[in-house]
Amino acid sequence: MSLTKKIKDYYKKQNTLLFTTPSHAQGRFVVPQAEKILGSTYFKADFSEIEGFDNLRAPQSTIKSVLNRISSIYDSKASFMLINGSTSGILAAMLTVLQDNDRVLVARNCHISVYNGLVLTGAIPVWFSPEYDNEWGIYKGVTRQDIEDYLNKNKDIKALIITSPTYEGIFSDIYEISKICKEHDVILIVDEAHGALLNFGKFKSKPAILQGADLSIQSLHKTAGAVNPAALLHISKSSSILPESVQNSLNLINTTSPSYPLMADIEATVEYLHSDKGIKHIAKLIEDINAFIKALPKEIKAYPYDSDPTKILLKLDGCNANDIADILNRKYRIEEEYSTQNAMLFITGIGTDKNMLKQLLCALKKIMKTKSDRIFCSDDIKIHNLKTDIKYPPRIARSKPKKLIKVNQAAGQICGECIMKYPPGIPLLLPGEVISKEHIPYIEKEAILII
Repeated sequence: MSLTKKIKDYYKKQNTLLFTTPSHAQGRFVVPQAEKILGSTYFKADFSEIEGFDNLRAPQSTIKSVLNRISSIYDSKASFMLINGSTSGILAAMLTVLQDNDRVLVARNCHISVYNGLVLTGAIPVWFSPEYDNEWGIYKGVTRQDIEDYLNKNKDIKALIITSPTYEGIFSDIYEISKICKEHDVILIVDEAHGALLNFGKFKSKPAILQGADLSIQSLHKTAGAVNPAALLHISKSSSILPESVQNSLNLINTTSPSYPLMADIEATVEYLHSDKGIKHIAKLIEDINAFIKALPKEIKAYPYDSDPTKILLKLDGCNANDIADILNRKYRIEEEYSTQNAMLFITGIGTDKNMLKQLLCALKKIMKTKSDRIFCSDDIKIHNLKTDIKYPPRIARSKPKKLIKVNQAAGQICGECIMKYPPGIPLLLPGEVISKEHIPYIEKEAILII
């Protein structure tokens, strides 16, 4: 039975007194300001594992049925609803396959949650950097060649973790990477958080688990219309990983009080994406984005290579994109996902309509007509070129005593905290890494923890 329907039927009847958590008692009392924001229906659907409802930690009935349905839609061995975002899926994937002192090959442009997984598992990272696109200021996709030498020279690597598509929508060659991983008996984990629509539209890349990855994690809230932090974790049918092992890992990190409204939203979102209406919706979104790209003035260039079209990466001829983004925000009330000196990123999704794209296009055209020489850019920041030396692996670094010093005194010291810009959440320095004098200009704070 559908969890969404069961919840709806239950709160309509309202014939059971709940002396359970949560203490708002299905909305009998709601803080007025909270009700104004969330509405009364939310609280009617918000309860714990009451009689007749299933348990996310050990699904046996309704939730199990929903998970089986999701798995069939995604063609996975098993799928899991994540009520703590893709972060929890990445942590669970790593906890399932990695143990203390296992060596894991990790792309340096990974999300910070991968570092957290290294701390929890005690695994030792072998970092590598994908090729960097200097013109656009982004990392390119990972290729078989990027990792083949590492796997040939490091026979003890147990797993590989990569991000595809990246924050900017760049795909990696998962099919070829999965083949080399299988040859070396290496487990492939793909952070596919930004690829939640791949199963339902015509994209340049197929979903990771359908290309040979063992595990993939997708954020339904990023592009697919679900609320924060709805996500999914999938096991490939070709993987030897047991669903029970993944469930045990999720149980280590998940709350014991999962949100039933959030689980219902995950179910409803997946069903919509899988429907004829949802598939047409995604096709229309891509059509509207393509029309937007074609209508851009000649001074604005969209990322020209095969990528996820829902990530609109724009480069403005002779302009500092940070300054253009500031004008968009202040004058036109339009906020981009992030900007650098090189480019601006606009993330679209199910909620992006033709009118939104039209407003953005009009604003950009007006800005480009009136831009002054003051906007022209300086040299791009090349943070990706900075090399890091590892003194302590993540778990050991996490447990070391720390002290706070001024950043201008930190060169040569061992970093004691994560230094990163968010978005996109890619670390500049991690605990246990040596701080060089080249790092100092990019640390945007006055003091830093060192070991």
